[in-house]
Amino acid sequence: MKDFFKGFGFKVLAAIALVLVGIMIYAASTGGMATIPAMLSGAIMTPLQTAASAVSDGFQSFVGIFTDSGELRKENDRLQEEVDKYRQQQIELDELRRQNEYLNEYLRIVESDSSVERASARVIDIDPADKYCNFTINAGTLSGISVNDPVITPQGLAGVVYETGLNYAKVRSILDPATQVSAAISRSGENGMTSGTLSLAKDFKLKLGLLSKEGDTEVGDIIITSGKGGIFPANLPIGEVEEIVPESDGVTLYARIKPYTDFGTLSQVLVITSFGGQGETVD
Repeated sequence: MKDFFKGFGFKVLAAIALVLVGIMIYAASTGGMATIPAMLSGAIMTPLQTAASAVSDGFQSFVGIFTDSGELRKENDRLQEEVDKYRQQQIELDELRRQNEYLNEYLRIVESDSSVERASARVIDIDPADKYCNFTINAGTLSGISVNDPVITPQGLAGVVYETGLNYAKVRSILDPATQVSAAISRSGENGMTSGTLSLAKDFKLKLGLLSKEGDTEVGDIIITSGKGGIFPANLPIGEVEEIVPESDGVTLYARIKPYTDFGTLSQVLVITSFGGQGETVD
């Protein structure tokens, strides 16, 4: 029993009793005994109402957060749409700028011959199973493209057209053994013939054969088209000599060539549809 009077529960009951006694004394002194229940009710309800009001305000604030968040989300979505639109416009401008730079490079390659006519095209397919990087472009006979037309990139010769449709053409790359190009060493003028092999194509390389042992071909020499054979105009860059190797016949040499065209990143090309001397064989 002594523990009860010392406990927290007794202190709470005593506090409540003192409050009630105080209310009764105050009501008696003011002649308002009838108001005691109302006062008791107010004393009890006021803290509860205060707590309820606080909860209500907190809930409204909580709901307001979501309402404001929804508006902010809508505004953010609108701004994101504008950013995406401007980004797409920038991509299109960059593409036009890149195409213009490509065309300027193409013109630099062929501008020395006023008889050259050309058609631009985009690479639309490279068969991953093709070991020689042959590819398809999105322009064909409607663009004036024919079989045996040379195909170039800004860096140099890429291949030759071997099949055409109205709006497409298939191109055999210079890495393919079936593509042989009459070529020359720019520095010395020595002539040879390029061709591909399976082993060289794996490294995106080709060979320049029929070189004389008495020649002075050197590593670093630039290889260009000679214009012989009537398929390719003269002076198109092909590649650079990386290594000089004796042929198995023991009489001639061949040079291992690194093409200037990057066959791993082909995207746009130019097809030479006509040039002076096309189809003519030069001895």
